[in-house]
Amino acid sequence: MQAQHLVWALVVFLAFSFTLADAQDQVWVGYVTDTHCGTNCQVTKNMTPDLRCIRRCVKEGSKYGLWSGSKVYLLEPQAKALRFAAKNVKVTGTISGDTIRVATIETIKTEADKKP
Repeated sequence: MQAQHLVWALVVFLAFSFTLADAQDQVWVGYVTDTHCGTNCQVTKNMTPDLRCIRRCVKEGSKYGLWSGSKVYLLEPQAKALRFAAKNVKVTGTISGDTIRVATIETIKTEADKKP
């Protein structure tokens, strides 16, 4: 009986360990945009997302997202992304599907890519 409890305890421990390993924080860099326009959002002359466009889309029901590379990830919780709309940021968190659960988000200073 004790051996059976020991085996179950080991199984639970290993399952918990693998869950923690999957939840390691990762880092993404990109612009906070919205999930409706995504990478097609109106851009400023500096090739950054347009704040007014993002705010309008979010007001109409879109969600804040992170435009990183050619993909837009949903950011949760939304309240953490609110003040970073249209800014270049570094996001630290975990990912599940296309959703990044934000642990920290901070503005970074880099020049935007210019149109060729």
